[in-house]
Amino acid sequence: MSLNQHVEQALLSTQRHLFFRFMAILLLCLVLIEVIVGALFFYDLYHVEKKILNTLSVEYQRILKFESDDKLIHVLTANPQRLIENNIAAFSVTASQPAQFIAGDSELPSDLNFHAYLPNDKFWFTAFIFEPYMAIKMQGSVQDFGLVLDNQARYPSAIRQWLMTFFALIILVLVTSVFIRRLIKNTMSPLVTLGEQLDKLSQGALDSFSEPREHEKKDGLDVINHSVHLAISRLHHVIATMDTTVDAIAHDIRTPLSRITLASESALLSAHQGKEKVDMESALSDCAEYAEQASNMLTALMKLNDELAGKRQIQCIPTDVNDVITRVAHWYEGIAEEKSITMRCVTQPGTIVNSDADKLTQILVNLVDNALKYTDSGGEITLTSSVHNDGHVEIHVVDTGIGIASEHQDLVFKRLYRVDPSRSNIDGYGLGLSLASAMLNNIGGTLLLESEPGKGSTFTIRLNVNP
Repeated sequence: MSLNQHVEQALLSTQRHLFFRFMAILLLCLVLIEVIVGALFFYDLYHVEKKILNTLSVEYQRILKFESDDKLIHVLTANPQRLIENNIAAFSVTASQPAQFIAGDSELPSDLNFHAYLPNDKFWFTAFIFEPYMAIKMQGSVQDFGLVLDNQARYPSAIRQWLMTFFALIILVLVTSVFIRRLIKNTMSPLVTLGEQLDKLSQGALDSFSEPREHEKKDGLDVINHSVHLAISRLHHVIATMDTTVDAIAHDIRTPLSRITLASESALLSAHQGKEKVDMESALSDCAEYAEQASNMLTALMKLNDELAGKRQIQCIPTDVNDVITRVAHWYEGIAEEKSITMRCVTQPGTIVNSDADKLTQILVNLVDNALKYTDSGGEITLTSSVHNDGHVEIHVVDTGIGIASEHQDLVFKRLYRVDPSRSNIDGYGLGLSLASAMLNNIGGTLLLESEPGKGSTFTIRLNVNP
């Protein structure tokens, strides 16, 4: 089974787990809400029924007070409909005998214990739910009367309201589950794409990755997908660069190694011809020269690799750009004079940036050294600095050298690349510009190039004042 299938199965399992977990939480909340809603319905019904019972008792008590017991009995028996509609029965109550039914709901038992169902400060849940009846007492002149409410007859009304709410919530849960399932699926879809990319990566298909589009909208898990895609693209670029570098190293270092081998073999053969002293000295000299050349190339490559890998620590301190320019120009004045090249500095005083002074110096050294190599006698190299309103400082290295064609301008920053490999009279390994670019990238700057063949080149170091 491929990695992609494993990832898809894992994501499907995760989606199901999240969905069922969400539904379990939602159903638990539903049960809790239904319990609360049911309690509210029964509590409201209790107060309504208690209010009806109190209203009737007050009305009938008024008759007992201003009329007589017989008058109340007459009213109850003549108009029992009101009591029946509210599931209430009227009883005659005496201390020595059981309650006697007078009128109202005939479903209530005639021998019930009236005094057991009086509220007597009972909790509403006990008085309305645990006990089947609720009673209230009225005092007459001869005897006492009581009204008894059938609680159980009122339960269906509250249950119907509760069921309506329950079914409404069930429908809401079903609709919500559809949207939640789709939301989980859409949210985790970037992980599916990520799984496919990792599957391609495990199979070595790095060529299928390209730089992600920066303008695309990214949110949620798309950010992770974008970051991984960007990392893989950069990894592809690094591997491709390494392949190119290894090929270039193998090609460039073969020359000094071949010359070392040839010089050694020539010296050994000359020993049989009586010239061993002269040839040995010459051979050792050549071997030392070519070995130093190979060592210098490898050292430069290691330094470049350290910069690209971020192994060299950056120390940002307030750096006077003009001091750096002046110092580097002073170092190369003698070389420029030997080649009859004019070197000028045009700087603005007080140009301070927070940067790594040593790295900035090394960058400028590489650019000036490169300009001197490709500028013919009688040419000119100008070092300038400028401050821009957008918070950037720029250092320009302008030469009147051979220039670089547009198709080569992006390539000159790659390792071991030379525009014209046939110019063997020019020292160097094609690493200066790539090293300068890597170092400048580490200190948060940008290296730009403008050039035209036959008219010279302008390299621009662009720095933030406060990186």
